[in-house]
Amino acid sequence: MRFDMDTRSAAALGFHDIRNMLADCALSTSGKAAAREIAASFDAEEVAVLLAQTKEAETISRSRSSYPMMSFSDVTSEISRLRSQADLNCAELLSLNLLLKAAKKAHAGITPDEERNIVLLPKMAENLFFDSNLINRIEASIISEDEVADDASPALRTIRRKMRSENDSIREKLNGIIRSREYGKYLQDTIITQRNGRYVVPVKLEYRNVIKGLVHGESGSGATLFIEPMSVVESNNRLRLLEDEEKHEIERILGELSDYFRPYTDALTDDMEILTKLDLIFAKSTLADRMKASPCEASADGGIHIKNGRHPLIDEKKVIPVTVDFGGNTNTVVITGPNTGGKTVTLKLVGLFALMAQSGMYIPASYGSSLPIFTGVFCDIGDEQSIEQSLSTFSSHMKNITQIIDEAERGGLVLLDELGAGTDPEEGACLGMSILKELCNRRIKTLATTHYSEIKAYALTEKHFLNASMEFDAASLRPTYRLIIGVAGASNAMLISKSLGLRKSVIDRAMSFMRQERIEFDTLLAEAEKTRMRALSELEKAEEMQRYAKKVEKKAKQMEAEFEEKRNAALKKANEEAYEIISKAKEESEKLIKEIRRTRNMTESESTKIVDSARKALSEKKDKAKEKIKQKPKAAGKKLTAEEIRLGDSVRILTLDAEGTVTQLPDSRGNVGVRAGILTMNVKISDLELLDNSGKKQVVASTRVRLAQKSISLSVNLQGMNVEDALIELNQYLDDAFLSGLKEVSVVHGKGSGILRSNVHTFLRKHPHVENFRLGKYGEGETGVTIVTLK
Repeated sequence: MRFDMDTRSAAALGFHDIRNMLADCALSTSGKAAAREIAASFDAEEVAVLLAQTKEAETISRSRSSYPMMSFSDVTSEISRLRSQADLNCAELLSLNLLLKAAKKAHAGITPDEERNIVLLPKMAENLFFDSNLINRIEASIISEDEVADDASPALRTIRRKMRSENDSIREKLNGIIRSREYGKYLQDTIITQRNGRYVVPVKLEYRNVIKGLVHGESGSGATLFIEPMSVVESNNRLRLLEDEEKHEIERILGELSDYFRPYTDALTDDMEILTKLDLIFAKSTLADRMKASPCEASADGGIHIKNGRHPLIDEKKVIPVTVDFGGNTNTVVITGPNTGGKTVTLKLVGLFALMAQSGMYIPASYGSSLPIFTGVFCDIGDEQSIEQSLSTFSSHMKNITQIIDEAERGGLVLLDELGAGTDPEEGACLGMSILKELCNRRIKTLATTHYSEIKAYALTEKHFLNASMEFDAASLRPTYRLIIGVAGASNAMLISKSLGLRKSVIDRAMSFMRQERIEFDTLLAEAEKTRMRALSELEKAEEMQRYAKKVEKKAKQMEAEFEEKRNAALKKANEEAYEIISKAKEESEKLIKEIRRTRNMTESESTKIVDSARKALSEKKDKAKEKIKQKPKAAGKKLTAEEIRLGDSVRILTLDAEGTVTQLPDSRGNVGVRAGILTMNVKISDLELLDNSGKKQVVASTRVRLAQKSISLSVNLQGMNVEDALIELNQYLDDAFLSGLKEVSVVHGKGSGILRSNVHTFLRKHPHVENFRLGKYGEGETGVTIVTLK
């Protein structure tokens, strides 16, 4: 049995465009490549696994605070070089390190959760290899794609310290020459520059003999000579020797770091494969979110049940949902209706949804949609958009159909557009009926469009056949693009021609040429359509009444909720009054004690009378207070939903018992931005409670949020991250550094193209904790590092 995807049919259905959309959702280059090569599976068990994996990725993305995937590089060439015993450069080592960091993040973020049925992806993630010590070693040793850190080794630190000392010495001597009244006038410019790796000063040509030194070149015009004064020759020599030492030490360090990775080449290869698969799976989840798609189940009855399907390649503002719904007992559906009525789009939608679902993707349709697991998907669609002109002739159509009949197996899906067109109508209709019968007998699901009345009539009499039509509004003479199952449609050629102004005599003559049985057949179709429209109108009225009833019910529940809220408010007030009574009673009891002390000088009868009177008053107040306290009010706050929350709302963070203000609306994972004091954090919407935002002041216990003090590094490394991930990491680091009392920190972004550095600087200018910042000096990482001073 044939279990592969017909590439020509996939292209005609638009599956290549879906692949590109999926690739845009992947994070890694290998993940994007896998997305562009994805193919549908025609094995039922494999399809079930693919869809289950996408479901798990969707659940993880929505239920967990951080996305478990990150971008990583294709390290195939790096692994190959390691196996050939070559030493890697800084950029290659950083690529390997990024792969380890991606593996570590996925391993931590994709964990089993049997309650949410997350089991397949954790089994993949648990096989990922990473070494935290190795990650830390690389990050501590390599600053950018072309620079090794001073701390990579004690020897390198010493060499660079000496180099800085020699640099300073040389510059000091040259600055003395530049500032000198004696020599300054002989210079072309007051700058220090380098030629051939040696420090020089620009001297006017005519004064070449005034400043003694070595000439290392001249300007393009010849008016300036670049001279190394004799006073710095020895220092320059020492500096060049130190530079050679630095080069050799860096080569030694890179070789040592390469040796750390060398034993793990097989594990790194496995990481690449696993992470690429995970990236592709999570890309499917992301695409589903962008398309507002839902999972497509395997239909229990073998039928096609697409509810409100939206073609994913049509603008979402213009697309009209289509429902295709028929049971497994139907093998062949004949779709008729006017031109440009949506017949071809409907065919493509069914075929494209089948390929998407069997590739593990969700489909943009309502929940509850289901399709069979087809053994193959084939189509012959002759529209201009998908088939070359050379394939639009009858012979080319028949060549395609011949191939489909030869290759399609039982349980496959065949889509035929304008079946039998391009030849004599009578012969075309007969050939079309025979082709449909052949496919039906072989239990191949077939959807075919046609204008031939003979094929419509044939579908009425044949078992396992079903007519369907694209709805046409006779009043406006426009198609509605809705598929009507069970009703054959008319082409409406006469009606449309009449509306366009064709003379009545021409139309009447055309009607006279039509066979009487054809006229009767079209009349029956028209009557059936009128009956259907009347039934549809009655159904819409019934649905409107049902909607009204639900609206009334909703209003009643709303009034009930408002009453309950008022009752709770009244109970709360009563409770407060009760406690006020107790408080006053306490004050009066204290007064009573004082009074008793005063009665010591009174007679026994007088003092007893005063005490009994006070006890009675106190007892009455206590009874009154207890009566009020018996009725406990409900909590003042209420749990939030995404629709209720507004920017600026006051909320309580239940996990911290602290108040905050909403600064960012919920994202797709249900996380809400909340500011509590100086802290801004992402909190799950389920962990928030809405406070009274009507202006009433609530009495809430003051709670101070403290962060556990932790060791904060003096630098953060953003290399290899995309801009979005890098800025999130930087924001978290600046918050931690500020709270830890650090005054100056380093941000490592690398030199590269400068895009990440530019975005980091833009971000720093607006950050509330940043006093100022500058690029690193020599020895600090230069343009690959930014030094930040915190407030």
